[in-house]
Amino acid sequence: SPEPAPAVCPSAGATTSMRKRNGMNTEDTLIISCPTILTFDEAAPRAEAVVVGGGVIRAVGTLEEARAFAPVGREIRLEEGALLPGFIDSHSHLSLYAQCRSQFYCDTAYGTVAKLTEAFRAYADARPGEAWLLGYCYDDTGMGEPRHLTRHDLDAVCADRPVFVSHITSHMGYGNTEALRRLGITADLRVEGGSIALGEDGRPEGLLRENAYFEAFRKIPACPPESLPGAIERAVADYNRAGFTAFQDGGIGLGPGAHAILRAYNDLARQGRLNARGYLHFMPPLMDELLETGVWNLPVSDHLYYGGVKSFADGSIQSLTAVLGAPYACRPGFCGDEVASPRSIADLIGRYHRLGVPVAFHANGDAAIEYVTRGFEEALAACPRKVPGHMIIHTQMASDDQLARLHACGVTPTFFVRHVNVWGERHVNIFLGEERAARLDPCGSCVRLGIPFALHVDSPVQPVDAIRSIHTAVNRTTSAGRVLGPDQRVSTLHALRAYTADAARCAALQGRIGRIAPGLFADFVQLSADPLATPPEALEKLSVLRTICGGRVVYEA
Repeated sequence: SPEPAPAVCPSAGATTSMRKRNGMNTEDTLIISCPTILTFDEAAPRAEAVVVGGGVIRAVGTLEEARAFAPVGREIRLEEGALLPGFIDSHSHLSLYAQCRSQFYCDTAYGTVAKLTEAFRAYADARPGEAWLLGYCYDDTGMGEPRHLTRHDLDAVCADRPVFVSHITSHMGYGNTEALRRLGITADLRVEGGSIALGEDGRPEGLLRENAYFEAFRKIPACPPESLPGAIERAVADYNRAGFTAFQDGGIGLGPGAHAILRAYNDLARQGRLNARGYLHFMPPLMDELLETGVWNLPVSDHLYYGGVKSFADGSIQSLTAVLGAPYACRPGFCGDEVASPRSIADLIGRYHRLGVPVAFHANGDAAIEYVTRGFEEALAACPRKVPGHMIIHTQMASDDQLARLHACGVTPTFFVRHVNVWGERHVNIFLGEERAARLDPCGSCVRLGIPFALHVDSPVQPVDAIRSIHTAVNRTTSAGRVLGPDQRVSTLHALRAYTADAARCAALQGRIGRIAPGLFADFVQLSADPLATPPEALEKLSVLRTICGGRVVYEA
């Protein structure tokens, strides 16, 4: 744990007293100064300099005070922009993203299925030794030809090797004929909480939804264990490039090779090769193994933490598998198929809550959010204690009442606010209609209610990024330029807190990351300009100049 150290105080008398007790003379001390330092520490929101020693912030204040505190410290003067706490990713799937980086990206820019499969075929032809041909991020309603892929489309990519594509939501997938055969997908197969689409011939058409998709996905041969550490290192480098110094891997066990992924993380952490702090969530079977063997919550390193349990209350709005309180605009009478019953959701929350294990529940639709909210309320009534790190993921259609009740249970919401920009027009015109779409990702409601919240982009669903997410939370403009839900816009300060001080709540690490204050880890991001002085419409033009984790520069533009 980082060793606490007192701050450089703004008053001269306090500074003198502090210097006598805590002055540092070690040569490995580093002083970082910048024209603007935004600390997100309420006691001293702005500073000129930070003193770093042993990977931890030792003091914060003016440059003169920092030099007095550490008279022989090395100095780095950042001449431009602003220094902030390193960004914290409150939900993504880094290990899946690490593996997707070498797969075929199903870009909507191809426009038609024919052009996409032609490019995928070229990808396949260039990899004759690849046993499985994998693609990711197919977005059916984003294509110029908006439809699902079929096994016939993927047979055209390659007929004699299995081809499998994950939907952009990661709640659906598609297989060619050979993939369906190897995965044991037949017309009479039944999967609880999932479905298999059948064609006019009565055979599986290729589309798998929810648990049918997840069960099939876990059967696909995993990335070779010897390749995983390098793949994860490269993925972490992408996160560093976007300014992240901490990330969550949301649901190890969701895909194949869970144990190999965990070993890779452990090896990287022990070898000092993780350039960001990882907080791992586990699917229930793997979490139960960790609890049974007594290794959950044991310290691994300052760069790796075993977090909570992850589960699903529903699917995705774009997949029509989110559970809504009123029907989808595009399917009258249909509110989504439940992937889990309200009783099973409450039982899972209650079981882990009693054990003190943080629970991270995925819920998009307002009905699913209600199931999760009642589950936390029931757990708290039965075992009245707050568990740091409880969170609800996406929370897209939450009402003000639900947000207030979740907050009362000690649950932090993290919003996938990029939905407003990327899918906002489709939510209005296809899935929800304008009234419900305008409340998506209700950050503004949280501010009015005094509720801390976080933001995320759910990579690999969206590219690793914080700046465009912040821009969307502040502006809420869709791809067509409309402002969707102007009352849900927030200030730049609140959006930044959702990637720093408030995001730390989702990992129960408020005392270690998320602020620039003595005793916390020396994790920073240098942006090209002061975001608080940047016009809201220009926030997306900001860039990351440097990322520093534990006092080490891990990315430099």
